[in-house]
Amino acid sequence: MKQLLVQDKQAFYREKGEGEKTVLLIHGAGCNSLYWKAVEPPPGWRLLAPDLPGHGRSPEEAMDSIVKYSDWVLNFIEAAGQRFILAGHSMGGAIAMTAALARPDLVGGLILVSTGAKLGVAGIVLETCQADNIKMMEQMLIRSAYGPLTELEQIKEWHIQLGLSPCSTYFSDFTACNHFDIRSRIGEISSPTLVVCGTEDQLTPLKYSEYLAGAIPGAKLVTIPEAGHMVMLEQQGAFNNALAAFCNDI
Repeated sequence: MKQLLVQDKQAFYREKGEGEKTVLLIHGAGCNSLYWKAVEPPPGWRLLAPDLPGHGRSPEEAMDSIVKYSDWVLNFIEAAGQRFILAGHSMGGAIAMTAALARPDLVGGLILVSTGAKLGVAGIVLETCQADNIKMMEQMLIRSAYGPLTELEQIKEWHIQLGLSPCSTYFSDFTACNHFDIRSRIGEISSPTLVVCGTEDQLTPLKYSEYLAGAIPGAKLVTIPEAGHMVMLEQQGAFNNALAAFCNDI
């Protein structure tokens, strides 16, 4: 992994592809940069996937506010010295939208994946995090984060390969999500926007993405059949095609 100094601390990130244009991939709650491992850069594009504070290789604690994560991402962009397209999955989408509202000059476009303008979290999920029950948390994720056609053995293999965060990280992330609501400002987003959602997403259902696509001026919606919340893992080819088409139109 490569490193970049962000907020006076080392930030770890993965890089793929070559080119002057860059997509910054922002992972979701309790995840890390490896969750983007199947995403391929279009010709002439580069992908950067950082580990957010408290995730993956990052030694810091997770944050409990989408605004704090957004500030960190904006600092990452400034440290890199380049304007990026921001692609955010779930909580990462909330971070990307918040960043685009705060600093549209740094954001060349948005790819919003399995996310929403409001991200409420069920009480039982927060209670499970507080109880530090990682086995129950994993069972919840297996049941709800993937579409019904995704094989259970494949899901378990991904979890082994990609890793799970401790419950304390999930609790911070889900607390941040639970307080996130930008419905009153969603129409102010001026960046070119692609919204992507799996048709079988249980955590951020299709109606969330339909709302985003209708509320953000000029946004385009792509729905991917037979995919749940982890659409970029479950339907890798379809997701990469959607990303490439959007990037080539920017």
